[in-house]
Amino acid sequence: MNSVSLDSLLQTINDPKKKVDAIIAYLEEPENRYLENVADYANRAFIISQQNNYMKGNIQAMIKLGNYYFRSSDYKKAMEFAQKAKVMSEDLNLKIELANSLNLIGTIYSELDDYDHSSQYLFMSLKLFEKLKDKKGISSLLGKIGIDFYSQQDYNKALEYYNNSLKLAKEINSLSSIKTAYNNIAVVYQYQKKYDTAIIALREALAINIKLGDRLSQGINIMNIGYDQMNNGKLDDALQSFQQSLDLFTGLNNRIHMAECYLNFGYCYQAMNQIDKSIDYFKKALYEGQNKGYYRIISPSAKSLTQIYTEKRDTVSAFKYVVLEKLAGDSLFASKQQKLLSKFELQYLYEKKEFERHQAQQVKNIIMWIIILSLVAVLIIFGLVISRYRLKSKFVILEKEKIELEKENIELEKEKLQSELDIKDRELTVHLISLIKKNEMLADFSDKLALFEQNVKSNETKVVLTQIGQELRKNIDDKMLEDFSLRFQEVHAGFYEKLLKDYPDLTQNELKLSAFLRLNMTTKEISELTGQRFATIDQSRHRLRIKLGISNSETNLVVFLANIKCN
Repeated sequence: MNSVSLDSLLQTINDPKKKVDAIIAYLEEPENRYLENVADYANRAFIISQQNNYMKGNIQAMIKLGNYYFRSSDYKKAMEFAQKAKVMSEDLNLKIELANSLNLIGTIYSELDDYDHSSQYLFMSLKLFEKLKDKKGISSLLGKIGIDFYSQQDYNKALEYYNNSLKLAKEINSLSSIKTAYNNIAVVYQYQKKYDTAIIALREALAINIKLGDRLSQGINIMNIGYDQMNNGKLDDALQSFQQSLDLFTGLNNRIHMAECYLNFGYCYQAMNQIDKSIDYFKKALYEGQNKGYYRIISPSAKSLTQIYTEKRDTVSAFKYVVLEKLAGDSLFASKQQKLLSKFELQYLYEKKEFERHQAQQVKNIIMWIIILSLVAVLIIFGLVISRYRLKSKFVILEKEKIELEKENIELEKEKLQSELDIKDRELTVHLISLIKKNEMLADFSDKLALFEQNVKSNETKVVLTQIGQELRKNIDDKMLEDFSLRFQEVHAGFYEKLLKDYPDLTQNELKLSAFLRLNMTTKEISELTGQRFATIDQSRHRLRIKLGISNSETNLVVFLANIKCN
């Protein structure tokens, strides 16, 4: 898809998120990664995603912008986008985007020759791609790690990673990854001066680029093949390769690669001792370099021309190109210094951000621990409150059970006492009945004795019988009343004491009458028990009411006495 097709497609899409996805997909295509309008499309995706709060698309757009600024050698901007993408990916737990942002950060550090940080981020990215089982991502990372080893002149290790990258790329048939791996392998063999082996790898890459229709990469492959042929002494083949690549670059109007071809033509003709032709091509290379400010073209071109004119003893021309070489060298040195400065600046920014991140994390950790400890404290307090409440509830239940048990015991005791009292009351009643019966018998016996006394003629006998009758009645009455008092006291303990305490003027007979009345005995029953006449008993009742202070009221004497509480 070309840019015109993309613009037409975007006009038909209404959903902003789908627009962003379409732009990102377009920029993902290998043939579109190096277009001049990459930044415009990436920035468009960035703005749309930001306006519509499409965070995933926003991160992907930032990674594209980071890659663009990296290729433009604006490492500071590239790192800013890469770092922002990394932080957002971590916050949103977007694994693919995080792996790509780490990959970009590592690549930037690698370009700045900061291999410690480069390897750190590249291996982090590799680990993520391995977890995601993204073979294309793994292949790409293996190649970049290989570049780090190559830059540190560990060529065997570099080849190991390049070959692993190539193997994986072939498994997934990723043509772009395969050709990249072949190009990387060729560079190592070139440095090791194994030019034939390097050419084999380059021809593999060239075949893929022809298949993909990538004319720029085809030109680069053919130019590198020509370089290896030249170094291998195959100068005619090299000239042929340089011409093929120059034709491709001219068709693309790629001035820097055209300048590189001119430079290689110059080297080749110089090796063939065709000095005039070599001078022409070195001057062409120098011209392109000066027009575009390609110091890496100006410096070797001026150096070669200085060497040729020195050998020709043309000191004026030699001096002219020495000056150009020196200026270009200074510019290259300044560029290297700028690169070094960028490295230090990025390292400073990295350390600053890491310090800020570390501090922020510490604050988060402190807050988290405060929250955790607070929650633990609340839980402990809550647990203690619940425990105390349960203990208190249990204690209250036990106390209640204890009180209930005591009540039951008291009730049982009361029932027992009441039962005993009822028994004694019945015994007292039975005893009273018995006493009344005995009294009736004695009265009958006394009457018979009196009748017998009337029929006896002897005065002495009458006197004796009279004394016997009186003594018998007296002893029986005293014993009967004493026995009654004892039994009454057992049943109604404290009754006499309470009466005497409240009414100290009561006589013994009045106390006994009170006892009879408390037992709800009738006048007849009292008479039968004591042998008193009804009138005497009624008089005694009247006197008792007076002493008890109820003579002028309608209070029932029996009820009054029954209500007296004993101790």
